Amino acid sequence: MPRGRQGGQRQGTPGAGYTNRTDLMTNYDMAQNTAATGGMEAPPMPMPSPDDTPGLSDPTQYVDEPITSGLGIGAGDGPTRDTRRTDTKQLRKYLPLLETYIDRPDVPDSVRALFRYIRSA
Repeated sequence: MPRGRQGGQRQGTPGAGYTNRTDLMTNYDMAQNTAATGGMEAPPMPMPSPDDTPGLSDPTQYVDEPITSGLGIGAGDGPTRDTRRTDTKQLRKYLPLLETYIDRPDVPDSVRALFRYIRSA
């Protein structure tokens, strides 16, 4: 297979914009290097300073908290409570509503999987 440029000769004038896509350049100020905003001015995003970002060798900000806090072992608060099981059990009351639609051919498989998951909880 030949390598190199394929597809014919280039068209248009080098350095000139596309005449059929004037919307690409309407909100772009080339002098200021600002992006197109669609007519709305967006506030500039503040960039964090490298000095504001903690390093791995910096002292901890949580002096009174054990390193094992949040884990199921060791000192500390222990794991946070997972509410997914209780939330799923509360959704069981809606199963009769879903059951009327679950056998329709246009129902996505993800809805069927959700129905089975709630029913099994």
